[in-house]
Amino acid sequence: MRRKRTTPLKDDQINLGSCSTELRARILSNAPYFHGLPQPAIDAVNGLFRSVSHPAGTALYHEGEPVQALFLVAHGTVKLLQHSVAGDKVVLDLLSQGDSFGGLSALRQGRYPHSAIAQTGCCVLTITTADFRHLLSTYPEVALSALDGVVSDLEAAHDVIRALSTLPVEARIAQVLLDLADRLGEVHEDGILIQSPLSQRDLAAMVASTAATVSRVISSLRRRGYVDTGRQWIRVRDRSALASLADEAEHAR
Repeated sequence: MRRKRTTPLKDDQINLGSCSTELRARILSNAPYFHGLPQPAIDAVNGLFRSVSHPAGTALYHEGEPVQALFLVAHGTVKLLQHSVAGDKVVLDLLSQGDSFGGLSALRQGRYPHSAIAQTGCCVLTITTADFRHLLSTYPEVALSALDGVVSDLEAAHDVIRALSTLPVEARIAQVLLDLADRLGEVHEDGILIQSPLSQRDLAAMVASTAATVSRVISSLRRRGYVDTGRQWIRVRDRSALASLADEAEHAR
């Protein structure tokens, strides 16, 4: 019997206080909301954020809770979840360094539409909704970036709905793997390694399918040499082949 291939996972556990002043400044200056602000403004923004470290599995907030803060990932991975009508947890997205979340809800001080869970040990930068709204009124650039973020998120949501309703499962899985590879992957000679405790059930939720179907499709992709898999990792071996699967399905609609 062929044994399951394995590779060691990175140690994503981090120490408290690992969000250094330099890292905070770099994350904030490159964040969509604050990119392009002059250094004095970045320094002022930095003073309103605080850094918090969370071990894997920690809930940063739960779906339905009143919005209290905007978050930016400084280190590690955060998973966004939402409950389906049947009560199952559906994975909406995986976020890595520089990604923001909770932002749109912070604009209107509503309730979080999803839960945010530390998938690995992580450090996040957080700002209260009151301080964030203060930044919106103080810096017009931040307000314009926030509006751009609204448009971008709406377009992304439309693309996801269209893909889930029109593309075959294999193409949806190919698209998700490409997205994860681009955002979370590490480039090696033998492909792009996605090291993340993402189960087939999680992947099935992201493509609106079943774990059994995802297992069957992943096995097919592995036989064709497109991907390689092991415990808590996927390696994209042939990115162009996955892109062709997604593109051909898109053009065939």
